[in-house]
Amino acid sequence: MQTETPSSFRLICFPESARSTAYYLSLSELLLPTVEVLAIQYPLHTGDEDGEDGERLADCPELVDRIFGALGEWTDRPIAFFGHRVGADLAYRVAERLERETGTPLLTLFVSGRTAHWGRALGPPALGCRIVALAGEGDPKTPLRGVRAWRRRTSGRFDLEVFPGSRGYLDSSRREVVNLVHDQLLSQSTVDAEWETGAEDKGA
Repeated sequence: MQTETPSSFRLICFPESARSTAYYLSLSELLLPTVEVLAIQYPLHTGDEDGEDGERLADCPELVDRIFGALGEWTDRPIAFFGHRVGADLAYRVAERLERETGTPLLTLFVSGRTAHWGRALGPPALGCRIVALAGEGDPKTPLRGVRAWRRRTSGRFDLEVFPGSRGYLDSSRREVVNLVHDQLLSQSTVDAEWETGAEDKGA
């Protein structure tokens, strides 16, 4: 992991491949100083996100273990995950571990350009945090029906944001994506602050 500007909470990015980490760190230039951006660096042999190696990356228990273990020193403040394409699957699996083993929910799990496609028996949602799914309206690899399936992965709030174009919306709608992240994280922080103030007023 690499860190940028210290802040009040963190956005941990799960890129789509080992070669795209720098893109996510560059988001810190557009985000408010209250957001610290970290990006996961995968082993370079993991390959292309659309190829067979990329799919193995999306379902790699050893990598989930390594990322979860590395998060220990970064959970001293509220965190959110942003996963794009196969990175969305990894972000979800690490979020599961985080909630299950530490009881620490994310502020928000952002899943981008990915359907909730892997097969599992339906049961209670594994997460309690908010999930925000991002998709391109013309992306043939991520039909909106499959993107909406993320709502079954959480007992919390679910939002779907659709951007013009196909698979390149992180570039073509970059400012809109950043604004969405801002709005979601800051609204969550406001809710937390209001809850804490209310608890103090009640003598908690």
